Amino acid sequence: MREVFEAGIANYGAPQEVLTDNGPQYKTWRGKSAFTALCERRGIEHIVATPRRPQTLGKVERFWGSLWRECLQSAIFRGLDDARVRIGHFIDYYNFQRPHQGIEGLVPADRYFEAAPQVRAALKARVADNALELAQHGVPRKSFYMTGRVGDESISLHGEGARVVLTHEDGRREEVDLASSGRRTQPGEEAAMPDPVAVGSALTALPGVDEDPPLEAPGTSPLDAGLERLREEFGAGQEEADDAGEPDEPDEGERS
Repeated sequence: MREVFEAGIANYGAPQEVLTDNGPQYKTWRGKSAFTALCERRGIEHIVATPRRPQTLGKVERFWGSLWRECLQSAIFRGLDDARVRIGHFIDYYNFQRPHQGIEGLVPADRYFEAAPQVRAALKARVADNALELAQHGVPRKSFYMTGRVGDESISLHGEGARVVLTHEDGRREEVDLASSGRRTQPGEEAAMPDPVAVGSALTALPGVDEDPPLEAPGTSPLDAGLERLREEFGAGQEEADDAGEPDEPDEGERS
């Protein structure tokens, strides 16, 4: 985080102050954080937001929420490089295409480049028209579809992601996942997945290996029996002590 911050200073100059939340990368409860020390060396005032008050950093907090709901929840990245590119497309969409009710239906770039419209126009020309689609789903795949007849039956072939789907005339589907690992089945081979050994009905002990003793029930311990005896002995002793400490009941003559 400090590397990114210093890179921003190198590219755009040092700000007079910087506002952060109370994250451990910014603030420590003991001593001085490395980020605060960096700001002091640079002559930058470090302002820390009040804990549990997201309104102070509302704009960036809203961005994280929008990024999560509108991009990351529906996206499946092929790797870190793919994630970097596609999140970059979402930032383009967020800044130049997504209207915000809080700024009267404008996009952030309308406000940010208000004093430099030519810069906004130049940057907007480089933003893809389908930036949100690229962020959520990546580069569109080429479509694939074939239809015809085999003998007297009409069939169709089409692609669904990495799968090729054969649809019969009666609606039955057969799928081949081209991205799945492992070898392909041979003609006449059973393609069903075998049951795992640990989920079988009864496990067979290996020859020459003694069977393990039965496991204790959850929440039990070998010490439970001894503890129970101590409880019983202590309880009996306590009852005897209570009986010895109580005065004898007077008989009828004594009462009168």
